[in-house]
Amino acid sequence: MKRPLIRKTLFIVAIVLASAFAILRAPLRLGLDLRGGAGLILRVNVEDASPERRREVVEQTRQILQRRINAYGLSEATVQTYGSRGNELLVQLPGINDPSRIRNLLQSRGVLEWYSVAGGPYTSPAGAAAQHDGIVPSNLKLVATKPAAYRAISWYLLDSPPVVRGTDLRDAREAADAMDQPVTAFTLSQDAAARFERYTEANIGHRSAIVLDDEILSVPVIEDVIRDSGQIRGAHNREEAEDLAANLRSGALPATIDVVQQRTVEASLGADSIRHGLQAGAAGLAAVVAAMLLYYRGSGANATLALLLNGLLLMAALACFGVVLTLPGIAGAVLTIGMAVDSNVLIFERIREELRSGKSSTAALAAGFSKAFATLVDTHVTTVVSCIFLFFFGTPAVKGFATTLVIGLTTNLFTSVFVSRVAFDWELSRRKRRAELSIGIPG
Repeated sequence: MKRPLIRKTLFIVAIVLASAFAILRAPLRLGLDLRGGAGLILRVNVEDASPERRREVVEQTRQILQRRINAYGLSEATVQTYGSRGNELLVQLPGINDPSRIRNLLQSRGVLEWYSVAGGPYTSPAGAAAQHDGIVPSNLKLVATKPAAYRAISWYLLDSPPVVRGTDLRDAREAADAMDQPVTAFTLSQDAAARFERYTEANIGHRSAIVLDDEILSVPVIEDVIRDSGQIRGAHNREEAEDLAANLRSGALPATIDVVQQRTVEASLGADSIRHGLQAGAAGLAAVVAAMLLYYRGSGANATLALLLNGLLLMAALACFGVVLTLPGIAGAVLTIGMAVDSNVLIFERIREELRSGKSSTAALAAGFSKAFATLVDTHVTTVVSCIFLFFFGTPAVKGFATTLVIGLTTNLFTSVFVSRVAFDWELSRRKRRAELSIGIPG
């Protein structure tokens, strides 16, 4: 038994064990159409901006929304550009059962400001303006309270500019006050802390207003000097305080966004899709294995081994790269089965041609793999190039198909050439007499 053959076999075994470990350590992430959840198409309102500015704002918005979603704990969610207009984003949230909360989280601009109160509350904007001869002075700002079911909307006149902005925050998190009510605790940066300390020290006993997205959350009375930390009240529950903290940590959106479309997929529909996809894959695999065994006999078993290992490597690669598996991805995996079989058929037919020319099994095996390899590389490269175009210019669903197919083609080149050749070498090494390949009828 040759040592190089043993080393190659140990290498394949190591690859199999590593792939199995990767799949167990990081299971496949299922997409929206398989796991269920919510999908939204958002429009960033930058129609009047230049193309360069539009791209900058949309990308900045995408990054902020991704940070907000990550802060919410949705590591499998994706935010990516969508469509040809250049100002739309596709947000996919697998496993979400409360899409309305996520929608509010994404649409909130997260612009936090802390003002000094100059007057109020007023029951109407006209009542506030009446205090200044019907015209609000330029150094004041008229802002309404956030709508709530238990109170009427009130208006306040605030001194402009604000004392503290959201950009001055260093951190924000959900907490509870002395009465065990949900609040959002914040920490200011060093420069803002010094400025805020001077302001609160000079305004003890006066009111201040905490404004989020041009709506007053609360109007607390300054009771003591505040330096670098404080609390924002007004949240109705813990989830609302958490969402506000997530918005403040991620930063303010550079532009407003509108929800163009919202789609919800039930988990049961995703389970049906998975079941049908597995059934289709299993049926195709069974048919392919049966055809290979009947036509190529013992060599068909080698092809089956390479095919199974190709599926294992494909799943391991998807898990390691964190690829989200969707229905188009399953289609790409099923197509990989056909491509893998095509590779083995090409190699086997080359070997049979060499056998018909009178060469020995060992020589025919070496010549068949050598001549087929260049053709395999050509076919795989052309398909990969097509997938690259699909990935860069296709929709997200098409990108998932292209990604899975490229990974499957890469693993297939390894299994159909390297693994299948090692299996043939083992078959020949076990025969003590004249080595013959079980590869169907050569002539």
